[in-house]
Amino acid sequence: MATFRYVARGPDGQEVQGTVQAASRLEASNQVRAQGYWLLELYAVPESARQEPRPPSSALPLFGGAPLKDLSLFFRQLATMLSAGVPIYQALDTLGNQRRHPRLRRAILDIRNSVLAGERISDAFDRHPALFSPIIRAMIRVGESGGVLEQSLRQIADYLENELELRRLLSRVTFYPKLVLVLIIPILMAPSVVLRFLGHTGGNPLTDTLASFATTVLTTLLITLAVLWLAFRLAMRSQTFRWLWGLVTVSIPWLGFTIRQLALARFGRALSALYNAGLPLSQAIRIAADACGNEYLASQLKPASSKIEAGISITQSLREARVLPQMVMDMVATGENTGELGFMMEKVAEYYEEEGKVRSHQAGYIFGVVVYLLVAIFVLIILISFYTSYFSSIFSQAGP
Repeated sequence: MATFRYVARGPDGQEVQGTVQAASRLEASNQVRAQGYWLLELYAVPESARQEPRPPSSALPLFGGAPLKDLSLFFRQLATMLSAGVPIYQALDTLGNQRRHPRLRRAILDIRNSVLAGERISDAFDRHPALFSPIIRAMIRVGESGGVLEQSLRQIADYLENELELRRLLSRVTFYPKLVLVLIIPILMAPSVVLRFLGHTGGNPLTDTLASFATTVLTTLLITLAVLWLAFRLAMRSQTFRWLWGLVTVSIPWLGFTIRQLALARFGRALSALYNAGLPLSQAIRIAADACGNEYLASQLKPASSKIEAGISITQSLREARVLPQMVMDMVATGENTGELGFMMEKVAEYYEEEGKVRSHQAGYIFGVVVYLLVAIFVLIILISFYTSYFSSIFSQAGP
């Protein structure tokens, strides 16, 4: 017996989907028609799609999921294919096989198999939380329930493209400081190389000692940095540590204000997308708070969700969070009174993104100059120590 999936139209004119067990395609079509349905599509479910779906994983990946560029392109293409009338299982099969990112390709093909087996597409996406964030999964569920899946997929693509542009901005403004930090390694290695060269050519035990000391310091520094980086990545999987890290980052003088602006820009953009997609406001706030990227700010914003469910106004609920400035609260109040909350939150996001761009550029330049000065001071100390020891050795060998 084989499994066949069908799409049909019922006596009331509504489209229905389901599966039947039959020995042949003809027998399967007869079973569907016997139920009083007008058959539209009928296809055999592949053997791989009949396997038990994998349970959803709640573990966060240590080194991240799929790139935002790949995700935005996938959702844009999926929306285009669905609007062209391509069946969703076929669109997922085509796009999945086109993906170069291995984890994303496996996930899409697994979603295709789940859809072929009769599972809702929103449930199929829920099985891959490490690749698809809560905001993506929520918008898919809303679009599927409301019959506007194509529109939701386009909104997801727009949201991901805006997020990608924000990350590219941060990457551009921090490029110079990152470059200086990378160049610290060869700068630290230079004294060791020079000292060893002088030691081998001149046979001076002092240079050998200094070279060994410089090599030891450099090796210890590199190992320490590697261990700290790995420990930080592991610690970020803990919600408590993420909360503390979020509190520390927004408390840094001047720089913390920029971090807060960019986090609230993400919150506004996510809330706008979810609200416009038709998600209930209380649920939209919870998901948008997680999307802001700062666990501390998210913990301050989430209580507004339960207050809205209790009947308190949106403006008052967000005001009690005490993380949004007065200007933003005025815009929220205007949006609530006019019924244009989604539009106003999008404007809030645009304002914060523009402000964040300016301050990020300033922070990048300042940080670059500070790092450059620190490296220069470090090199100067090494040179002074070297020449002091070198001339002291010469004078001691010269004697009275």
